[in-house]
Amino acid sequence: MKKSLLIFITVLVVASSGATLAAPPATFEQAKIELRQKVYFHRNSAGDLYCGCPWQWMGRSGGCLDLQTCGYQVRAPPTRAARIEWEHVVPAWVLGHQRQCWQKGGRGNCLFSDPVFRAMEADMHNLSPSVGEVNADRGNYRFGQLTSRPYQYGTCPTRVDFKQRMAEPRDKARWRGSISTCTTATTCRCPSNSNSSFPPGIASIR
Repeated sequence: MKKSLLIFITVLVVASSGATLAAPPATFEQAKIELRQKVYFHRNSAGDLYCGCPWQWMGRSGGCLDLQTCGYQVRAPPTRAARIEWEHVVPAWVLGHQRQCWQKGGRGNCLFSDPVFRAMEADMHNLSPSVGEVNADRGNYRFGQLTSRPYQYGTCPTRVDFKQRMAEPRDKARWRGSISTCTTATTCRCPSNSNSSFPPGIASIR
């Protein structure tokens, strides 16, 4: 009996330790660092989400892009195009704009006062490295098909239509599951009142 009880306690302690180690990041900044260390640390040569451009890690979670290698052409001033940024595939605006904290003070207020929003913003399922300029241009636009829109970033096949407020990601991002996985996982984690304006999933743009 004592031996069985000891085994049970040992299993319980190990399980509790595993749960502690597996705790999700508490902030967006922490999520970026963990993604670099645990997910993307060896995948920078495979390229970013939207353009497939490789990068070199810099600092704790950032990186400098090799734009010539992937044929990327800068659309606007080059500051953001030269760096990796962490894209919220489901935009932070979609996650937060209906929440009371956002309506009273925007994203900054939600970060200060709303632990639910902080958890959603830090969801690693919803974050992917991308060219900073494309991340900025996409903003909180929904995904869709842009059949007549010319490419804007050299050979990068992701396109953004500012008039339609819509972005079309490259096929590789769609079919490899990066975007569909992010949207599905984030939908499952979001409170019901935070995603009524959820952008269309990948199935709607095939």
